[in-house]
Amino acid sequence: MFVVNASFETEKKFEEQLKQKAKKNKREIEAAKGNLSFECWKKDSADKVEYVFVSKWEDKKFFQAWISREEHVNEHKEANKKKTKACAEAMEIKKTLRFYEAVEEDILS
Repeated sequence: MFVVNASFETEKKFEEQLKQKAKKNKREIEAAKGNLSFECWKKDSADKVEYVFVSKWEDKKFFQAWISREEHVNEHKEANKKKTKACAEAMEIKKTLRFYEAVEEDILS
């Protein structure tokens, strides 16, 4: 099993945009071949909000296929174009990705 932990942190005023991203990711990931589960966790502080997406995959290759699909790649290209045209009120997101592989049971015995 391959597990992806993707953390997205932004200012509170952009929470609705982050929430919409979470909804979109949930729909897309749950429909992806090889996906076993998807959860979204939320952490609030006084001025920031963090959403953590945790997805479990049968194997790393399924996640790589999902992340490499043309629609996803183009989405990131468009987002980068918007950043270069930067407006003062652009949503800044701190993104942290972590990847894990399941440990075989016999190792833990």
